[in-house]
Amino acid sequence: MLEKKLVIWADEARKQDILTRNLPFDFIFEFADGHIKPNLVSSAAAYFILDDSIISSFPFDQLEVGIPVFVNEISGTLADLPSGKCMIRINAWPGFLRYPVLELAARETDTNAAEKILDAIGWPYKWVADIPGLVTPRVISMIINEACYAVNEKVSTAQEIDIALKLGTSYPLGPFEWNKQIGSHRIIELLDILSAQDDRYRPAPYLKKNLQLLS
Repeated sequence: MLEKKLVIWADEARKQDILTRNLPFDFIFEFADGHIKPNLVSSAAAYFILDDSIISSFPFDQLEVGIPVFVNEISGTLADLPSGKCMIRINAWPGFLRYPVLELAARETDTNAAEKILDAIGWPYKWVADIPGLVTPRVISMIINEACYAVNEKVSTAQEIDIALKLGTSYPLGPFEWNKQIGSHRIIELLDILSAQDDRYRPAPYLKKNLQLLS
Protein backbone atom coordinates (compact mmCIF):
# COMPACT_ATOMS: atom_id res chain seq x y z
CA MET A 1 0.00 0.00 0.00
CA LEU A 2 1.12 3.55 -0.72
CA GLU A 3 1.44 5.83 2.28
CA LYS A 4 1.08 8.94 0.11
CA LYS A 5 -1.40 9.91 -2.56
CA LEU A 6 -0.94 10.02 -6.30
CA VAL A 7 -1.45 13.45 -7.84
CA ILE A 8 -2.94 13.43 -11.34
CA TRP A 9 -3.28 16.29 -13.83
CA ALA A 10 -5.90 15.18 -16.33
CA ASP A 11 -8.53 16.50 -18.69
CA GLU A 12 -12.00 14.99 -18.47
CA ALA A 13 -11.31 12.24 -21.05
CA ARG A 14 -8.22 10.93 -19.28
CA LYS A 15 -9.88 11.33 -15.87
CA GLN A 16 -12.67 9.02 -17.00
CA ASP A 17 -10.11 6.58 -18.41
CA ILE A 18 -8.42 6.42 -15.00
CA LEU A 19 -11.69 6.00 -13.11
CA THR A 20 -12.77 3.02 -15.27
CA ARG A 21 -9.72 1.06 -14.12
CA ASN A 22 -10.90 1.00 -10.47
CA LEU A 23 -7.30 1.05 -9.27
CA PRO A 24 -6.94 0.55 -5.50
CA PHE A 25 -5.16 3.76 -4.54
CA ASP A 26 -5.92 7.20 -3.16
CA PHE A 27 -5.50 9.91 -5.76
CA ILE A 28 -6.11 13.62 -6.22
CA PHE A 29 -7.06 15.22 -9.51
CA GLU A 30 -5.22 18.55 -9.59
CA PHE A 31 -6.23 19.69 -13.06
CA ALA A 32 -9.69 20.91 -13.91
CA ASP A 33 -11.55 23.48 -15.98
CA GLY A 34 -8.54 24.31 -18.15
CA HIS A 35 -6.33 25.70 -15.39
CA ILE A 36 -3.35 24.29 -13.49
CA LYS A 37 -3.92 24.69 -9.78
CA PRO A 38 -1.11 26.46 -7.89
CA ASN A 39 -0.44 23.84 -5.18
CA LEU A 40 1.95 21.73 -7.25
CA VAL A 41 4.00 20.23 -4.41
CA SER A 42 1.80 17.81 -2.50
CA SER A 43 4.32 15.38 -0.97
CA ALA A 44 2.94 12.78 -3.36
CA ALA A 45 4.09 9.23 -3.99
CA ALA A 46 4.04 10.00 -7.72
CA TYR A 47 2.70 12.48 -10.25
CA PHE A 48 0.76 11.70 -13.42
CA ILE A 49 0.59 14.42 -16.08
CA LEU A 50 -1.94 12.96 -18.50
CA ASP A 51 -3.24 16.03 -20.32
CA ASP A 52 -0.75 16.53 -23.15
CA SER A 53 -2.03 20.05 -23.84
CA ILE A 54 -0.38 21.39 -20.67
CA ILE A 55 3.02 19.70 -20.94
CA SER A 56 4.77 22.54 -22.79
CA SER A 57 3.85 25.07 -20.08
CA PHE A 58 3.87 22.79 -17.05
CA PRO A 59 6.05 24.06 -14.14
CA PHE A 60 8.09 20.88 -13.74
CA ASP A 61 10.67 22.72 -11.65
CA GLN A 62 8.13 23.00 -8.83
CA LEU A 63 7.71 19.24 -8.52
CA GLU A 64 9.71 17.38 -5.88
CA VAL A 65 13.03 15.87 -6.96
CA GLY A 66 13.14 12.08 -6.89
CA ILE A 67 9.37 11.57 -7.09
CA PRO A 68 8.32 9.62 -10.22
CA VAL A 69 6.60 11.80 -12.81
CA PHE A 70 4.57 9.87 -15.40
CA VAL A 71 4.07 12.08 -18.45
CA ASN A 72 1.85 11.56 -21.49
CA GLU A 73 4.62 12.43 -23.97
CA ILE A 74 4.05 10.58 -27.25
CA SER A 75 5.66 12.55 -30.07
CA GLY A 76 8.85 13.46 -28.23
CA THR A 77 11.39 11.50 -26.19
CA LEU A 78 12.85 11.74 -22.70
CA ALA A 79 15.31 14.29 -24.08
CA ASP A 80 12.34 16.64 -24.55
CA LEU A 81 11.41 16.44 -20.87
CA PRO A 82 13.18 18.27 -18.01
CA SER A 83 16.40 16.71 -16.74
CA GLY A 84 17.05 16.24 -13.04
CA LYS A 85 13.64 14.68 -12.44
CA CYS A 86 12.44 11.08 -12.42
CA MET A 87 10.57 11.30 -15.73
CA ILE A 88 8.64 8.38 -17.25
CA ARG A 89 6.95 8.61 -20.64
CA ILE A 90 3.61 6.80 -20.88
CA ASN A 91 1.02 6.24 -23.56
CA ALA A 92 -2.01 8.16 -22.31
CA TRP A 93 -3.68 9.08 -25.56
CA PRO A 94 -7.47 9.28 -25.04
CA GLY A 95 -8.82 5.78 -24.45
CA PHE A 96 -5.45 4.05 -24.11
CA LEU A 97 -5.33 4.12 -20.30
CA ARG A 98 -8.27 1.70 -20.39
CA TYR A 99 -6.13 -0.96 -22.07
CA PRO A 100 -4.83 -3.78 -19.82
CA VAL A 101 -1.11 -2.87 -19.98
CA LEU A 102 0.49 0.57 -19.57
CA GLU A 103 3.16 1.30 -22.17
CA LEU A 104 6.09 3.32 -20.85
CA ALA A 105 9.73 4.36 -21.32
CA ALA A 106 12.26 5.79 -18.88
CA ARG A 107 15.95 6.21 -18.23
CA GLU A 108 17.46 3.08 -16.72
CA THR A 109 18.13 4.91 -13.45
CA ASP A 110 14.42 5.70 -13.07
CA THR A 111 12.77 2.37 -13.92
CA ASN A 112 12.95 1.00 -10.38
CA ALA A 113 11.10 3.97 -8.88
CA ALA A 114 8.40 3.70 -11.55
CA GLU A 115 7.99 -0.04 -11.04
CA LYS A 116 7.54 0.38 -7.28
CA ILE A 117 4.59 2.71 -7.86
CA LEU A 118 2.93 0.61 -10.56
CA ASP A 119 3.45 -2.65 -8.67
CA ALA A 120 1.97 -1.08 -5.53
CA ILE A 121 -1.25 -0.10 -7.31
CA GLY A 122 -1.46 -3.26 -9.40
CA TRP A 123 -1.18 -1.64 -12.82
CA PRO A 124 0.44 -3.99 -15.39
CA TYR A 125 3.08 -2.31 -17.54
CA LYS A 126 5.49 -2.94 -20.40
CA TRP A 127 8.80 -1.14 -20.95
CA VAL A 128 9.46 -0.06 -24.54
CA ALA A 129 12.18 1.90 -26.32
CA ASP A 130 12.37 5.67 -25.83
CA ILE A 131 11.44 6.61 -29.39
CA PRO A 132 8.81 8.98 -30.81
CA GLY A 133 5.45 7.23 -30.77
CA LEU A 134 6.57 4.47 -28.42
CA VAL A 135 5.01 1.30 -29.95
CA THR A 136 1.21 1.31 -29.99
CA PRO A 137 0.69 4.96 -31.01
CA ARG A 138 3.21 4.53 -33.81
CA VAL A 139 1.42 1.45 -35.17
CA ILE A 140 -2.09 2.85 -34.84
CA SER A 141 -1.07 6.16 -36.43
CA MET A 142 0.22 4.21 -39.42
CA ILE A 143 -3.02 2.19 -39.64
CA ILE A 144 -5.06 5.41 -39.58
CA ASN A 145 -2.81 7.01 -42.17
CA GLU A 146 -3.04 4.06 -44.56
CA ALA A 147 -6.82 4.05 -44.18
CA CYS A 148 -6.85 7.75 -45.12
CA TYR A 149 -4.77 7.00 -48.21
CA ALA A 150 -7.30 4.29 -49.14
CA VAL A 151 -10.19 6.75 -48.90
CA ASN A 152 -8.25 9.37 -50.83
CA GLU A 153 -7.68 6.81 -53.60
CA LYS A 154 -11.40 5.84 -53.52
CA VAL A 155 -10.65 2.25 -52.52
CA SER A 156 -13.51 2.38 -50.05
CA THR A 157 -15.34 4.70 -47.66
CA ALA A 158 -14.29 5.50 -44.09
CA GLN A 159 -17.32 3.69 -42.69
CA GLU A 160 -16.69 0.57 -44.77
CA ILE A 161 -13.02 0.50 -43.76
CA ASP A 162 -13.94 0.73 -40.07
CA ILE A 163 -16.35 -2.18 -40.43
CA ALA A 164 -13.94 -4.30 -42.46
CA LEU A 165 -11.03 -3.95 -40.06
CA LYS A 166 -13.12 -4.63 -36.98
CA LEU A 167 -14.65 -7.74 -38.54
CA GLY A 168 -11.52 -8.94 -40.30
CA THR A 169 -8.90 -8.25 -37.64
CA SER A 170 -10.95 -8.01 -34.42
CA TYR A 171 -9.64 -4.50 -33.79
CA PRO A 172 -11.63 -2.87 -30.95
CA LEU A 173 -12.10 0.21 -33.17
CA GLY A 174 -11.79 0.98 -36.85
CA PRO A 175 -9.05 3.42 -37.95
CA PHE A 176 -11.44 6.35 -38.35
CA GLU A 177 -13.07 5.60 -35.00
CA TRP A 178 -9.59 5.54 -33.45
CA ASN A 179 -8.78 8.82 -35.15
CA LYS A 180 -11.90 10.46 -33.74
CA GLN A 181 -11.09 9.19 -30.25
CA ILE A 182 -7.42 10.21 -30.34
CA GLY A 183 -7.74 13.42 -32.37
CA SER A 184 -6.37 14.09 -35.86
CA HIS A 185 -4.00 16.75 -34.53
CA ARG A 186 -2.21 14.17 -32.36
CA ILE A 187 -1.97 11.68 -35.22
CA ILE A 188 -0.61 14.31 -37.62
CA GLU A 189 1.90 15.62 -35.07
CA LEU A 190 3.36 12.14 -34.59
CA LEU A 191 3.34 11.31 -38.31
CA ASP A 192 5.11 14.59 -39.14
CA ILE A 193 7.91 13.70 -36.71
CA LEU A 194 8.20 10.09 -37.92
CA SER A 195 8.11 11.08 -41.60
CA ALA A 196 11.19 13.27 -41.12
CA GLN A 197 13.16 10.01 -40.86
CA ASP A 198 10.98 7.70 -42.95
CA ASP A 199 8.73 8.87 -45.80
CA ARG A 200 6.39 5.93 -45.21
CA TYR A 201 4.90 7.93 -42.35
CA ARG A 202 4.08 10.98 -44.48
CA PRO A 203 0.57 12.13 -43.47
CA ALA A 204 -2.12 11.37 -46.05
CA PRO A 205 -3.64 14.42 -47.77
CA TYR A 206 -7.09 13.20 -46.70
CA LEU A 207 -6.00 13.22 -43.05
CA LYS A 208 -4.70 16.79 -43.18
CA LYS A 209 -7.52 18.08 -45.38
CA ASN A 210 -10.16 16.74 -43.03
CA LEU A 211 -8.42 17.61 -39.75
CA GLN A 212 -11.41 19.42 -38.27
CA LEU A 213 -13.96 17.00 -39.72
CA LEU A 214 -12.25 13.87 -38.43
CA SER A 215 -11.32 15.10 -34.92
